[in-house]
Amino acid sequence: MGWNDPGRGQDPWGRKSGAGPFDLDAIIQRLWRRLRRHRGAPPRWVFGVTGFAAIAGWLVTGFYSVPQGDRAVLLEMGRATRVVRPGAHWRWPMPLASDRVVSIRQVHVVAVGYRPMSKLYEGEPAPAEAAMLTGDQGVVRLQFAVQYRIVDPRRYLFSVDHPRKTITRAAEAVMRQAVADSPSSELGGSEQRPLEASTKAGLQHLLDRYRAGVHIVAIKIQKATPPKTVLAAIEKVVRAREDVKRYMSEAQAYSDSIIPKARSDGATQIDRAYAYRVRVVAKAEADSARFLALARIYARAPFVTRERLLIDAMTQVYRKAHKVVLSGGSHAVIHIPMAPPTPVAVAPKVAEPKAGGRP
Repeated sequence: MGWNDPGRGQDPWGRKSGAGPFDLDAIIQRLWRRLRRHRGAPPRWVFGVTGFAAIAGWLVTGFYSVPQGDRAVLLEMGRATRVVRPGAHWRWPMPLASDRVVSIRQVHVVAVGYRPMSKLYEGEPAPAEAAMLTGDQGVVRLQFAVQYRIVDPRRYLFSVDHPRKTITRAAEAVMRQAVADSPSSELGGSEQRPLEASTKAGLQHLLDRYRAGVHIVAIKIQKATPPKTVLAAIEKVVRAREDVKRYMSEAQAYSDSIIPKARSDGATQIDRAYAYRVRVVAKAEADSARFLALARIYARAPFVTRERLLIDAMTQVYRKAHKVVLSGGSHAVIHIPMAPPTPVAVAPKVAEPKAGGRP
């Protein structure tokens, strides 16, 4: 049979030649007219078709997909049953089951002490959260942000009530404790890093106790400003700390310059003492050896040795004297020390002029 058979006047689908396109409204109207012809209950096949279409449409709503970097927590009859990885999945439709999708790759941020506006790390201050008491009874207005990742979606969604609010309140409590243990002078500049590290560790420990299912990435202090009434005192403290550092640097430089010299002088004194000890010991040993030798000689010839020692001693004494007076009667020796004679200066002779010459 051809595409349009002139004899039968129909196309391959049984429609008459020249008929318009498929009209869904016309079909529905014809079906409605047929149903209206039955005065009473509609035919049973109508209920079957309607029920099948409703069940099929309900089951189709159970298909869902999880994007990359996210996880879905599947809820069946209101109970969290499992965590679903990325991809296309099917579950029982509502109200039997549902799914909650959370991002585990994204770094989430909560702000404490301010309310983010256009930028994440800047916004309108929140004085009630920002005001904190320091360890030296001062007041500081502290604004900081908490960065965290979700590591356990099931615990994050169902172990704590309002996870973001819980993290915010826990971070505020831990930061207040850390600030209360620190003086005001340690809350600015490079001194903030130990405070951030201690707050991060304390917050992570607290959230682990809550079983919150999050990992704290970092704590970023945005502003730490004291009230205007104590700003001048804080500046004085900062200047004093800078002076202390400068004085310590100068003292260290002086120490580095004086200690090597002192060590060198000490080494020199030790060498001199060692040389003196060697010299004194050698002299003492020589004197001892001489005394022992004289003792042996004296033991063999006492008279001769005694006279010899007397003569040597008198020689040493008289060698230094200039005049010696001997009395005639008592044979006493009188030593009169006299200075050596002073040499007399002789004037040089002047040559006489020759006769007939000029003086």
